[in-house]
Amino acid sequence: MLRDIVDGMWAEPSRSADRTIGEGMWALPGLVDAHSHLASAHLAYEPGDFDGAIERARESLAAGVILLLDKGWADDTTIRVIDALEPEQRPDIEAAARVVAVEGGYFPGFAREVDPEDISAVTRTEARAGRGWVKVIGDWPRKGVGPMANFDEGQLRRAVIAASEGGARVAIHTMARDVPSMAVSAGVQSIEHGLFLTGDDLSVLGERGGMWVPTLLRVEAIVAQLGEGSSGGRLLAEGLANVRSILPMAVEAGVHVLAGTDLVGTPTNVAAEAMRLGDYGLSNRQVVEAVSRSGFVVTGRDPYFAPGTPADAVLLGEDPVRELGVLARPSQVIRLGRVL
Repeated sequence: MLRDIVDGMWAEPSRSADRTIGEGMWALPGLVDAHSHLASAHLAYEPGDFDGAIERARESLAAGVILLLDKGWADDTTIRVIDALEPEQRPDIEAAARVVAVEGGYFPGFAREVDPEDISAVTRTEARAGRGWVKVIGDWPRKGVGPMANFDEGQLRRAVIAASEGGARVAIHTMARDVPSMAVSAGVQSIEHGLFLTGDDLSVLGERGGMWVPTLLRVEAIVAQLGEGSSGGRLLAEGLANVRSILPMAVEAGVHVLAGTDLVGTPTNVAAEAMRLGDYGLSNRQVVEAVSRSGFVVTGRDPYFAPGTPADAVLLGEDPVRELGVLARPSQVIRLGRVL
């Protein structure tokens, strides 16, 4: 593939090159972290760290993350990062603003707690505040009961409609047994974690080209924290076993399975999450798709270096399909025609 760069966009070569980049290398449109939280460096339910978020955005780009989907926080830290940094200094970012839950349905004081019947109005507000996403906490454990749904199917359906009217998609946190199926039926575009998705859910989700971000490293970390013998640990371990049994089926059904870090490391760690998807059954080629091209396609971006599209690329010294580890070692990163 030969391409020129004109004003930060790919173009057909029209003259001799002043500089040749990437000869003999493999090119991807970029890595994608599809479940990120720039606001913090670790799992801490507190206000966002703006200066740290700025640094993490820059570091993510240097590691080859060209597209980052930030799935919300307690405030608008990531929205401010988008406005503060020039596009060539950060990944292309889509983001939710505040996550939405009900009273008692998430960590106290962190989410925007709403009456479920007000979900349409709240979703419209959050769609305006965010950049393309609204994040809903679909379920949360209650003491002595386990994870319970925060919203019913009708309420989730109204949230999806309200978000769409505002040009946004809905992502849902769910680790309970029954909520993934309810969310899929309601039309939710991205299932986050989704440990108990079923084969029927995958057929429906795949038919409409929906997203699933399993965040395996995060869920495994929670199991280790809770202890495998605890009720929560046993439930999540059962969910991970279910993921292992259905993950390849999801891709075959047309679901966009994506890699997301969810505060396991920073977005720079997304290659590790992608390789974990391989451990759970995806082929090497499917792993590369999950951490790259698929995220661009499902969000409406061109992943084929077409003339007139942003001149973004990650150049690798080896074929990533043969050697997945090279995803963590990009040779060069190009963002809007600028070589980092």
